[in-house]
Amino acid sequence: MAQLSPARPVLVVAAPGDTQDSILAAVTAQELEAEVIVEPERLAGPWRTAATVIVADDLAEKVAARALPHREDVFLVGQRTDLLSAWSAPLAARVIPLPEGAAWLGAVLGEGSSRTRAPVVAVLGGSGGVGASTLAAALAQLSAARSPSGAALVDADPLGGGIDLLLGAERVQGWRWPRLNAAAGHLGDLRSYLPVVDGVSVVSMARGSELDLAREPLAAIVGSLRAWHSMVVLDPGRSGGLGARESLRLSTRQLVVVAATVRGVAAARELLASTDAERAELVVRRGRGSLAASLVGEALGRPVVAELPDEPGLVAAAERGEPPARGSRRRYRRAVTALVARLQAGVADG
Repeated sequence: MAQLSPARPVLVVAAPGDTQDSILAAVTAQELEAEVIVEPERLAGPWRTAATVIVADDLAEKVAARALPHREDVFLVGQRTDLLSAWSAPLAARVIPLPEGAAWLGAVLGEGSSRTRAPVVAVLGGSGGVGASTLAAALAQLSAARSPSGAALVDADPLGGGIDLLLGAERVQGWRWPRLNAAAGHLGDLRSYLPVVDGVSVVSMARGSELDLAREPLAAIVGSLRAWHSMVVLDPGRSGGLGARESLRLSTRQLVVVAATVRGVAAARELLASTDAERAELVVRRGRGSLAASLVGEALGRPVVAELPDEPGLVAAAERGEPPARGSRRRYRRAVTALVARLQAGVADG
């Protein structure tokens, strides 16, 4: 997604009306400035210098007729599907249909908000049972321990049974996905509505109710959480469903936990080939007689950002409802804490 600079306003090319109002509401919600142009002949300079360009469907044809130079971060927005389809290719623009794409629009613009600097980290398991959900929970816990704003943990796996169980939070009051699935657009601070454990705001699946997790609510929830927490950790699971794919799209970092075995590497290769984890980095889980992390990285063609020691006590801790950062030994916590620091330094550096 686009990385905006507060010194470079969002360029909005839209005539007065509902579409312009929706775009400007999204810009305002993200505390950004907009330069509005309703006459495409005035576009030449702002087109080159704006951080992001949002073109309303009703002016798309006129903008395309200007034959402006190709640039990144152009979005075509509106309600007319025929116009969106006709002019997305000539403008090299990604399409955001309204009103259903309001949350995505907010997420795109949210990259530029002065408050919205928290990393969004998606954690996938290269194979089943490798400890991806455990790492996701531990990352959130240890990130929260480093910041007064806490961290957030988002469960995007409808088949996972509810990540609140991993934190011992199944009895903690707060909203879960069935209640949050109607979320859309630009949300405020959700912290007072969610279960909180060890400074971690938890968005968990509930048990006993089917949920088809949609793209828009997930984008809206993550956009809100990112504005108020030090880190947002996503647990997409391995189902490959819509929620998992949207989690990867929303993430700023993608971690794949790989068992350092021949079979673990083979499974991770299949996962990487079948998902949209184009920016995946590896977290190698060691064990007795395991492969060297460097060999795992070489075999998968991805960088290794952390190595985790084998921690058999985590399974028993999870059964007791003891969160990973409390139920693990010091060497596991030390490895995850170092990974948290690396992820947060990556945001600060970028």
